[in-house]
Amino acid sequence: MIAEHEGVLELRAPSDRPGTGARVDLGTASAAGIRSLPLVRSMGDRARTVADATGGLLGDAWLLALAGFEVTAFERCAAVARIARDGLERAARDPRVDKAALGRLRLVEADAIVALGERSFDAVLVDPMFPPKRKASALARKDVRLLRAAAGDDADAAALLTAARRAARIRTCVKRADDSPLIDGAGAPDLSFEGRTSRVDVYLSREASR
Repeated sequence: MIAEHEGVLELRAPSDRPGTGARVDLGTASAAGIRSLPLVRSMGDRARTVADATGGLLGDAWLLALAGFEVTAFERCAAVARIARDGLERAARDPRVDKAALGRLRLVEADAIVALGERSFDAVLVDPMFPPKRKASALARKDVRLLRAAAGDDADAAALLTAARRAARIRTCVKRADDSPLIDGAGAPDLSFEGRTSRVDVYLSREASR
């Protein structure tokens, strides 16, 4: 559910205390060392415009904006988009937030499978939500659990990846947990950037790989 606490909208489970839900706070992120992150490195040297096809709570989109990219984040779940929009509005008044980076980030409430058919970007990021692991010890962090409860799993991840690859002029970047399988039908990536708990698989567009 969506609830407000001290002027901030957040996603909360019924048992959560006020102020402990999932929210957007762009002021907590720093640009220090950002260029070394696998997510940023996966965009390559040529990309300038990036679509985040699974915007969520804007974590990845904001890091890319801080790194200098022009980012359009798509979010199709109305509840999640509302939380993200609240975060952007507060960020505009937050002295901690880099206003130039904020100007490079745009939120669009839309299904990226449809929206990406109408435009193109240098790079497209896809980070689909998959069912949680079966092992109880592999419990996802709280924000992810709340997002899953609000938006559900992305059963159409293969269709989303297809739309992303058509819209990407240079590359499509797929963010996955380090032990997650490839999206059905994706094939082996051209490149992969490994992090401590995740990886970004990169599929080069045909024109870019020539």
